[in-house]
Amino acid sequence: MKMAYEASLNSDAAVAPATFRRDERFAVLFGGAAVGIAAGFGIAMALGRANDWAMYAAIPFLLIASYFAVATLRDAVDRRAIGCSIAAAMVVLSLLAWPAMAVLFPMSAPQFWIAPGAGMVSMLLLASCWTGTHGASYRLMGEAASLCLIVGFLGFNTLMA
Repeated sequence: MKMAYEASLNSDAAVAPATFRRDERFAVLFGGAAVGIAAGFGIAMALGRANDWAMYAAIPFLLIASYFAVATLRDAVDRRAIGCSIAAAMVVLSLLAWPAMAVLFPMSAPQFWIAPGAGMVSMLLLASCWTGTHGASYRLMGEAASLCLIVGFLGFNTLMA
């Protein structure tokens, strides 16, 4: 007599898919972005209007997003996926451009928000072309959550000022 778990070991139904489908990658990306925006909004509401220290408090989250972006770029380069490598490089460059934009423009200027917008569009492009492992999709979610936490906090803080 076979046990139920022995029968499931030999069936194909127990095998997990190797990669996410495109809509699943989008769901993970948008879920991370939604969590980040909600957390940023909650922090902004809890702290009220903040001064310039808010930009300095966002640095660790930008570093986390940058680390995830570089790891995803490295994964794409190792897989020799040229299109995904270009999309991942665009994410890295847009994350690096945001502090430069902060030096040139105040938070209230529309030009300040070009870099995070480009970062999210690049993440969307990367999510649409990625065919690698699940880990990269979760890294992309972490990037979106970190970036959107900063956007939510600074954005709502700018609106309150």
